[in-house]
Amino acid sequence: MEFYHLRSFVAVAQTGNLTKAAKRLYTTPPAISAHIKSLEEELATPLFIRSSKGMSLTEKGQLLLQKAQVTLDSAVDLVNLAADNQHEIIGTFSLGNNLSVEQIKLAELAINIEENCPGISLSIHQQSSGQIIQDIRSQQLDGGYIFGDIPDDFIAITVQEQKITTVAPLTFDASKIFTASDLSKQSWIMMGEYCPFDDLLKNKLGNNISSVLKSSDDGTRLELVKGNFGLSFITLDEARVAEKSKAVQIISTLDFFIPLHFVIAKRRVKEPVIKALLQEIRILWQLND
Repeated sequence: MEFYHLRSFVAVAQTGNLTKAAKRLYTTPPAISAHIKSLEEELATPLFIRSSKGMSLTEKGQLLLQKAQVTLDSAVDLVNLAADNQHEIIGTFSLGNNLSVEQIKLAELAINIEENCPGISLSIHQQSSGQIIQDIRSQQLDGGYIFGDIPDDFIAITVQEQKITTVAPLTFDASKIFTASDLSKQSWIMMGEYCPFDDLLKNKLGNNISSVLKSSDDGTRLELVKGNFGLSFITLDEARVAEKSKAVQIISTLDFFIPLHFVIAKRRVKEPVIKALLQEIRILWQLND
């Protein structure tokens, strides 16, 4: 039984999909399939039930998953013992980002990592907060920036407070907006089911919000606002840039502050690459341990 067979097995068990498992392990679906086949032949038992909806574990597969995870965790512990300083750590950190690269200081982070952890490379993925949480749990991401509540199985570093405001098309008559109820009658561009901003918007305006478009990407929502498709929440920093270029107007009626967190899964906190990135995040944002 090969170590990489177990890694492929666990990835498929957690994602239920060969393609997603291959993406996580930076390989191809045929390679993952071959690993699973070899493992099933060696154990002389089917480990997955294959269907059009994906792959689910058999009873024997469930038992093996528990043992395989223990084996992989033990291997991580061995790496922890071997890597006693950041310059010796080699790996890739997949980072989920819910803001612009300027707002999360990505260029500064990349420079710091190159200097302090030259063996670590970054892979950046633009996603909503909720999707980042899901992908960290399935290990498609190693960590990321999110808004909203911190799940119990996560560790968070709060890096700053972000002010969120409302942007509207230049043609929108803001002179008639005095209260939140005035805004509840307008058409909104929502963020999507994985973004906490939608819940906050509903808390402020009620559940009967008129919305026909959704996007978790701030840039896309800005373009939709410019195109007169509706109003939308966005960070004040980006709203001011757009307002200065005479692309949108800002309506401050619903303004609120929300903390921006950098999060990782608790169960991975001892992994060398994870530990190194947490330290670099603290340095980047000038935070105390």
